[in-house]
Amino acid sequence: MKKYWLLFLAFRKIQIMKFFEYRGDFFFWMFVSLMWTAFNYFYFGLIFSQGKGIEGWNYDQIMLLISFYTMIDAFTWSIFWPNMSEYTRQVFNGELSKYLLMPVNTVYLLLTQHATYHNISRFFIGLYILIHSIQRLAISVSLWQIFLATIVFCFGILLIYSCWFLLATVSFWVERLENINEIMPQFRSVYQVPVKVFTGVPGFVFSFLLPLGLVTTLPSEIILGTGSVVFVLYLIVSSILFFALSVLFFKLSIKKYSSVGG
Repeated sequence: MKKYWLLFLAFRKIQIMKFFEYRGDFFFWMFVSLMWTAFNYFYFGLIFSQGKGIEGWNYDQIMLLISFYTMIDAFTWSIFWPNMSEYTRQVFNGELSKYLLMPVNTVYLLLTQHATYHNISRFFIGLYILIHSIQRLAISVSLWQIFLATIVFCFGILLIYSCWFLLATVSFWVERLENINEIMPQFRSVYQVPVKVFTGVPGFVFSFLLPLGLVTTLPSEIILGTGSVVFVLYLIVSSILFFALSVLFFKLSIKKYSSVGG
């Protein structure tokens, strides 16, 4: 474990060095990130200005949910996107070979090596809105609720990252599928709203088969005191299973890898 922790710290130092080298790029993309975040809150504020709720959720409750969404978005663009983009690029140009020869778990290298920092502001904005929403709701939140919501939030991140890794690994099987990393960001709209918005087949899919709808709804419900223990356990188990499946699929797909050209 010590070796992997030291590697993790080394990766972060490299990214910090890149930040100091390309500071103009950092501030530009941080500004873009802040504008998208502001637009997101403006959009939902506009909906509620018309006196409309969303599946029984009032404005402050939705802001609570959007705060979790905003923090997940920070991980999406700071960690998920850089690593998965680099992963598929290396599969297509043959650079993945160097990682396969290293005395370190390949999956660990692929999932942790890259990161950017211009979206970190989103995380703190989301955290601020979360605290502000709790204060506006005037609810008492116990340490147990905070702990459980944090655990669920972390497993929700694991679920999203595992699904993305699973999809990105399809690049071993399809020639030059350059836009494969565009798929998972499109699913962000699923956990941007309460899961009850989805009914019928979509509701079944996003609540049970691929429970992305729970990754923001569930921690929000825990804070509100309405979360279900059954769904908490289900999300945790699902996240672990999807991660195991993504690693298994990678080990199967790597057999097709022939260096240059995938």
